[in-house]
Amino acid sequence: MVECLASEEIESVRAENAIAIKYLNRPKSVFKYRRNDEKSRYNLENDFVWVCSPTAYNDPYDSSISISPGTLTKTVIQDGVREFIAKELGSEVEAHKVEQILNAPNAALALQELIMTEMDQVPPEGRASFRESLAAQLKAWEDAFGRLLPASHKNSLKVCSFSGTQYSIIMWSHYAYQHQGFCIEYDTESLPSENLFMRMLYPVIYSEKLFDGTKYYLAAIRNQSKFNILFPALAALHKSPEWSYEKEWCLIIPANLVKEALPWRVPTPKRVYFGKRMPDGEKGQIIKICKKKGIEVHQMHLADDSFCLGSELVVAAEP
Repeated sequence: MVECLASEEIESVRAENAIAIKYLNRPKSVFKYRRNDEKSRYNLENDFVWVCSPTAYNDPYDSSISISPGTLTKTVIQDGVREFIAKELGSEVEAHKVEQILNAPNAALALQELIMTEMDQVPPEGRASFRESLAAQLKAWEDAFGRLLPASHKNSLKVCSFSGTQYSIIMWSHYAYQHQGFCIEYDTESLPSENLFMRMLYPVIYSEKLFDGTKYYLAAIRNQSKFNILFPALAALHKSPEWSYEKEWCLIIPANLVKEALPWRVPTPKRVYFGKRMPDGEKGQIIKICKKKGIEVHQMHLADDSFCLGSELVVAAEP
């Protein structure tokens, strides 16, 4: 799946192949752990989940990318210098000197040196201030690349995470208010591959390293109309192995398709599970919603002989 999506140029991306591969390897269900509050009950009743920027998630690395600001800055500078020489200097610079400038560690500084020493004849005592000023500007560009590009990437996405299991003690503790909330099961086995929910649902890849976005930004610099605009979705799938217990699948709304956080329509749930510690007096509203929508309700319980959770049916689905 990753290989199908990984090309830096959009014409080489095999999106439909990637979707087919992940569809064949989908879980039977995905699960959403919730607190028992008004917002969660509203989303359950109306078949919504909340999609938002990854910056709102509890993992500060969620959907993060790494880039090489120096590589990006060097490429931008080389392109700018090449264009400047062609338009402004023309035949004044010999071809072999143009190559030397473009292959220098910093083409802009090399060009400045040529202009100061061979064209404008800037006195030696005045050259240092020019060098320092340009070097500071180039460093500011590099810092901006390193700071702004990863941030804009995260802000362009909207995501919603699901788990591959309803039996995670840690997930119940973290996301369902210490086992006092509930967990929603969405059936993915019966949904067709063309279903929008299935097309946007991806497995999370647990990796020790951040996703490197450098080659995609370089492709955008070379030709903005041809680079892989889907790469932010691929980047969003990479998370630290410390989160692997979540067995996460992530709903990823493509970059800039949705500008603000909002409710997103999903299939009607198959089952709802009450947390082991949910008070009996708080179950009525959820049971009412589930009966109206034909959703089974199960109660979680603790195993007697191991650190495991189980569940039993308490309200059958009515046609």
